[in-house]
Amino acid sequence: MRKAIATIPELQTAYETEPMTREVVEAGLVLEDLTRNASVHAAGVVIGPEPLVNLLPLKLDDAGGIVTQYAMGPVGELGLLKMDFLGLKTLTVIRNTCELLRRTRGIEVPIDHLPLDDAPTYDLLNKANTLGVFQLESGGMRDLCRRFQISSIEHLTALIALYRPGPMDLIPDFLRRRHGEIAIEYEHPLLEPICRETYGIMVYQEQVMQAAQVLAGYTLGGADVLRRAMGKKMPEEMERERAKFVQGCRQTNHIPPAQANRIFDLLVKFAGYGFNKSHAAAYAVVAYQTAYLKAHYPVEFFCAMMTNDMADTDKLGQYIEEARLFGIEVLGPDVNESELHFAPGQVNSGPSDRTTAPRAIRFGLAAIKGVGEVAVQSLLEARAKGGRFASLADFCERVDSRAVNRKAIEAFIKSGACDSFGETRATLWASLDRTLARAATAAQDRARGQANLFGLMETGPVKADDTLVRVPEWPQSELLAAEKELLGFYVTGHPLTPYAPLLNRYALATTRSLGELPNRSMTRIGGLVSTVQTGVSKKSGKAYALVTLEDLTGSVQVLCLNEVFDKFRDLLKPLAAVMILGEVNHGEDKPKIFPQEILPLEEAPRRFTQEVFLRLHAAHLDPERLKAARALLEAHPGRCPVLLSIEMPAGEVVFVEPHDHYRVTPSAELAAAADRLFGEGTYQVRVDRSVPNRAPRRWEKRNGNG
Repeated sequence: MRKAIATIPELQTAYETEPMTREVVEAGLVLEDLTRNASVHAAGVVIGPEPLVNLLPLKLDDAGGIVTQYAMGPVGELGLLKMDFLGLKTLTVIRNTCELLRRTRGIEVPIDHLPLDDAPTYDLLNKANTLGVFQLESGGMRDLCRRFQISSIEHLTALIALYRPGPMDLIPDFLRRRHGEIAIEYEHPLLEPICRETYGIMVYQEQVMQAAQVLAGYTLGGADVLRRAMGKKMPEEMERERAKFVQGCRQTNHIPPAQANRIFDLLVKFAGYGFNKSHAAAYAVVAYQTAYLKAHYPVEFFCAMMTNDMADTDKLGQYIEEARLFGIEVLGPDVNESELHFAPGQVNSGPSDRTTAPRAIRFGLAAIKGVGEVAVQSLLEARAKGGRFASLADFCERVDSRAVNRKAIEAFIKSGACDSFGETRATLWASLDRTLARAATAAQDRARGQANLFGLMETGPVKADDTLVRVPEWPQSELLAAEKELLGFYVTGHPLTPYAPLLNRYALATTRSLGELPNRSMTRIGGLVSTVQTGVSKKSGKAYALVTLEDLTGSVQVLCLNEVFDKFRDLLKPLAAVMILGEVNHGEDKPKIFPQEILPLEEAPRRFTQEVFLRLHAAHLDPERLKAARALLEAHPGRCPVLLSIEMPAGEVVFVEPHDHYRVTPSAELAAAADRLFGEGTYQVRVDRSVPNRAPRRWEKRNGNG
């Protein structure tokens, strides 16, 4: 905390000038470095021969469950059995996908008896479209799938076992052997049937045990003792096992001691990181099942994935982006169409055909921030009982106000879920007080068994005109900000849409194409700052910022360190449109950008335009229009040369280079003015599309090379 105050100017200022901040910080200084909590293993279960209270100290955790007060080591040393029962959310996704298919389309998926040679499934895996596929979501694993070209469940099992710290070092050799680039050799012919499926590399613990059995005559129990000794690296036990192994090799297969020792060293190497094959195979089956569902039933699969992670707006955004890549439209929430959770929908309203695959996903009402499942269930019951809601007044009178409170209705309005009432969101918001008051009065009358004369005469839904306060719609930026906040994605547009021409002209890459660039290559990318997280590096003690940059294709994280953060921190504000020149880094799951320069996106035309072209038609030119062209250039003075491209009636093109006096400053305003005067497409530019130069490193500057 003290280091943060010393290195973050904003925090230091707040600490010195704001009493509340000072109070919070001083309380934090007292608590700093104290033990925060006693952690509990998420899946560990201790089993004993008698009630555990007789064997070790117990306590209640925060949720009221009984947990041990001993750590993992002492529990094992007491002779108690500790087992891990993993609860996988993926199994819930698989079940929900199958249930959704059964309910909406009458399809029964034999999920436990899928064909293991399904071509579309392997095609999806080999294209690395594995977001949401169990164990295969990370950037590194996706790259491995693409390079390996999976064609069997055995391949999938091996990759899952290899992609962990330690055995990852073997992946390059494994890939070369897979594609026949290097020969597969075995230390002894008896190892070939054991290691053939993994191209001569021992990937699994079972292979180590099999080798000990076949080569040295170990029993199954003895082989397991050997595996554990190797895995835990117990020196004394290892020496005893080495002597036993060498002697067994000589007696069983006449293998000389020198070769037996080499094989033992090889087994030690592999046993240190070998994975349990039965574990890897079980994971591979679950991975295959999720890939199969995604390949054949993407709409239902994405519905189940989104429902599973509906509290995580960041993940929702990723799934929505991926769904759109699959050609699936994600429709916003609607109180008259949406269900509790995400569900298949139709782009065009009307009766759907159960035999055809849906083309859209309808946003689940419970996924709107600020709306609980109890409120949605109440809404759905009212809709099932009385049909579609005709207006805000009809809605407020029919739902239970105890469940669907004002906060929930406000969230429905701001997220666009009430757009089907045919009024602007601003109008619905302004009318909410009057509408709720009228609904409360009607509810009180019903509770007393009263009804007014006009109420008895009404047979249709409640009319809304007398409760509405019609006002102009909110600005587009406000609408979009509310959608992003409540839903995690934009429904009615994107804040970057006005900047699309600038991005198309001046960016060298998009967030979607970053993964195709070489590691540590330089690029230029534009977008909108969506979030900024600041902190202090434990290593350097300096402040940094982790920025999420969005463009029209997705998002990327930008890590601003040291002098870059100090120099450009004023530009790193949410909703700021920026252009970033920086290095692409593929060191983690998704590409990151390490910037060396950041500038406002509006400055990109001035910075990267080499020449401006005005495309004119001679047939439309007259003295007045030429004067307008001259006035246009004079209104935007600058240093960029201009070229007039005049198309003659016969089709030939004449280029006219005006005097240097008419050089301009390229900008979106100049482009819009030119197109307004002479027609769309008049303004053209030649852009500097060269890759940015890499700034010299600090050590290069110190050595005089910068």
